[in-house]
Amino acid sequence: MKIKQDFFVKTTVIIVAMLFLIMGAKVVRYTIMKEILVDLSIGHGMLGLINNGTSIIYDENMSEEELGAGEKATIIFKNINFFSLSTYEEFEVYITILWNIILLIIMFSLRKKLNIIQAIFLILTILVLNIFDFNLAKEPIQMLYFILMYAVITSKALKESFKYVLCFGILLWASMSFRSYYILIALFMLGASWICKTFILMKDKLKMFDIIIVILALGIGYFLLLTVAKVAMPEEYAELIYVRTRETEARTDISNWITKDDSNLVFFTLDYLIMLVRMMVPVELVTFGPKYWPYVVYQVMITFFVVMALKNIKKNHKSKNVALYVYLGFLCGSATFEPDFGSWVRHEAAIAPILFILADMYRFKKAETDILKDKLKKEIQGESYE
Repeated sequence: MKIKQDFFVKTTVIIVAMLFLIMGAKVVRYTIMKEILVDLSIGHGMLGLINNGTSIIYDENMSEEELGAGEKATIIFKNINFFSLSTYEEFEVYITILWNIILLIIMFSLRKKLNIIQAIFLILTILVLNIFDFNLAKEPIQMLYFILMYAVITSKALKESFKYVLCFGILLWASMSFRSYYILIALFMLGASWICKTFILMKDKLKMFDIIIVILALGIGYFLLLTVAKVAMPEEYAELIYVRTRETEARTDISNWITKDDSNLVFFTLDYLIMLVRMMVPVELVTFGPKYWPYVVYQVMITFFVVMALKNIKKNHKSKNVALYVYLGFLCGSATFEPDFGSWVRHEAAIAPILFILADMYRFKKAETDILKDKLKKEIQGESYE
């Protein structure tokens, strides 16, 4: 993505302002968002195990296979509790400091100058992470897997094809070690890359018919997934159907619009495609009041970066396309389970390192062969090459 403009923001300026952004985010979290984000946080349920070995969400007699993401995150936080922290607030300060240091290290690897859109997005990311994610919860642990993928994708020592395989492997590892539904994200990553390579990269020019084919391919893939899961994985299928058809009192609920059961999987699939649009362009949140507007802006910016990455998929560095496939897999996998917009913003913010790549905030160096091709192309066009 290239935006022609004369105004740029140095990344170091945002880094210097980072402390004030963090403080502002925590003020928001503990004032207008306190009742929802702090008082009802899953972190309060983690404290029992961390402090005295018992917890309402954890039974010490549970096997490794029975542990859920919440229990596994609790055990990790207990193991890194080097300062004998005991209260929810103490852990939040600890996690906020530790994870912002990690975020800061990533920021130092980004471009030295950002265009205005990238700068606003980076600022919003810092705010969103510190409001929703950097606390005693599952999201900080989830983020570690995507930080690892960021290191893989931006590595100068690995080939793009190997980066793709490693990212797929990390998702499989995440499904076994943390969140079981990440196996869906891994599968959707494969499907998304196949669709992009078959229906986009192979085309000289993308037409409306091609876009329709891509949407149909995604719909057919989801329909087949449901059909297979219904027989091969009945428990997982039942959970998936429950999440997509249950009704809650949550204001930001994103349950199905068309069908409330799985009696017709065609309609259920149509609801899924609509769900993808709702998650990418959450205009329905605008009517909920000003406190939701920054999130709408944040999500629309992510959607813009994804659309631009798809539009320029042939011109993108191959490593950037790996990040694109990871995100598309994450999006499609999340749409099968996300219960509300609140959960979606927390989970999506946790993949911030991948979003930085999609926003073209990391500069990939071209291989010498690509530089020579560009030089030859310019010479053929009669242009000077510097």
